[in-house]
Amino acid sequence: MHSRSWYIGIVILSAFIVAVESVSIEGALNIVLLDIFIVTGVPSIIGGLILTGIQKKSTIEFARGLKKREWIFLVVLSTAAAFGAYFWFDAVGEIGAGKEAILGGGSSEVLFVVLLSAIFLSERLSKWEAFGGILVLLGVFLVLVRADSLSLSVGKGELEAILSSFLLASSAVMTAKLLRTYEVAPVSALELIISGIIILAIGFALGTSLDINPIGWLILIGLGIFPAIGILTYFHGLQGIGASITSILFALNGIMTLIVQLAIVIVFPGSLMVPQNLALAFLGGIIAFIGVYLLNKKSSDKQAYHVPQKVI
Repeated sequence: MHSRSWYIGIVILSAFIVAVESVSIEGALNIVLLDIFIVTGVPSIIGGLILTGIQKKSTIEFARGLKKREWIFLVVLSTAAAFGAYFWFDAVGEIGAGKEAILGGGSSEVLFVVLLSAIFLSERLSKWEAFGGILVLLGVFLVLVRADSLSLSVGKGELEAILSSFLLASSAVMTAKLLRTYEVAPVSALELIISGIIILAIGFALGTSLDINPIGWLILIGLGIFPAIGILTYFHGLQGIGASITSILFALNGIMTLIVQLAIVIVFPGSLMVPQNLALAFLGGIIAFIGVYLLNKKSSDKQAYHVPQKVI
């Protein structure tokens, strides 16, 4: 049996893996110039196949045991995850990984999960969660605001980051319903594969080609490893410290992404897009993180947990 510190470290590692993934996506889109549909779809399928290989027997049993309505449900949630990932990646290409992470998975996705759970899973919203939601909105406002004019800077990338969070949160709530009956690895494996196929099908219909050089394929394989490792580390930590603390620690990925991005920019100036006002971005990220903490301050009768879709 590992210590509590071990599990905390594993969850922080999971958050760091997602941070590195986001920054790697920015590099793949803006430096290597890979197609957005390829970057979104291929790694998703690779990640799903890795999880299938690790949990081959349980994944096959899960697929065989699904009823027709459950297959439809899985395809619907995978579609939400597919478009959520597409808008996440495109937002990263538009506004940079750091800003997207603070606007999206580090804040608003958690808020959307809580609100959607209250509506569709009949989970009551506590006063702490309501206050946490307000802090998340304040954090998002600080990331978007222009300090010189106090006006909001909202463009395509910012809107995509928030839309992505809503779609990923919707998928997370639907995934939570499946996880009441099935194990996480088989569910995540099929979700990754189906969502990747959906995005690639749309890309091919729009003229996307798989004519990729060897370096591009190495990058895509690397990006495919991220979700598999992220899922395994996240749920290993979850088993040791519980859902609430795990969700709170994972929300550090927003600030972590910004730190990783800045570290790379220091070594390679101009290679990545950082927020124009770093002070406000960090302040917004910290306030949003406090809001996420309050959003996870659940009473003892709330046993359901949700998978942050950026893990998947």
